[in-house]
Amino acid sequence: MATFKVGARLHDYGQGTADELFAKVRADGFSCVQLAYKKCMLWVKRYADITPKLVEQTVAAGKAHDIWVGVLGTYVELAIDDEAVRTANAADFRSQLAVCKALGAGCIGTETTNMALQPAGTTRERAQYLLCKSLETILPEAERLGVTVGIEPVSYHSMNTPQATRRILDTMQSPALGVIMDMGNLVCAANQDHQDAIWNAMGELVGDRIVAVHFKGQSIAEDGSLCRTSLEDSTVDYEGAFAMLRSLPQTLPVLREEAVPARAVSDIAFMKRYF
Repeated sequence: MATFKVGARLHDYGQGTADELFAKVRADGFSCVQLAYKKCMLWVKRYADITPKLVEQTVAAGKAHDIWVGVLGTYVELAIDDEAVRTANAADFRSQLAVCKALGAGCIGTETTNMALQPAGTTRERAQYLLCKSLETILPEAERLGVTVGIEPVSYHSMNTPQATRRILDTMQSPALGVIMDMGNLVCAANQDHQDAIWNAMGELVGDRIVAVHFKGQSIAEDGSLCRTSLEDSTVDYEGAFAMLRSLPQTLPVLREEAVPARAVSDIAFMKRYF
């Protein structure tokens, strides 16, 4: 049986120091976070601004407030079809591997590039190839440091399905590569009525490689677009997803994305219904 730790995306709590923000999420009942320095600290403009002193302060704040960094969020486009940009992004990501190690974070995470950002003519097959090229430069150092890289499938990104995720894992053959499962990001207009198939495939193909879970509210509009909702109004089949997740052996941070601090108590109660 899986063990779940309920957490929140830190920048949904605004901006401030690690001590200030960790104190807020702990007071609301969360025990872990997804930390993206550039999104929650105004003075961090570049990854080079994440200094050893800042990391030390973060570690101290985590100990003081009993908050674990389940995911170090590093938002770069590793599958972008622009060689100069892609290689620079991969270098930025590599620079954060040691930060992940120092924080004791569960993983360092990234999505895999929205296809709408790609130049005209870039196929999903090519985007996945570029993702693998980036990972080739990242994973050896991750293995050396003993940290996990978490990649997140999204229905409209380069790595968009459980099957595509399995192909990337098989291609890279690295023990340092894991998967972040965002339930909402796997559901789209084409599959919303067949969510059991998504959860079954995730469990069968990548279940043992899941390192974190994202939890948010979502519905599908009549035109097929994705809409944010409260957790109560969501059309994501949380019970089906957690029926699979509960069968896994690992400890998983379950992170409330798009958290609304004023609703933290009710959101935590809602989330824990599925644990």
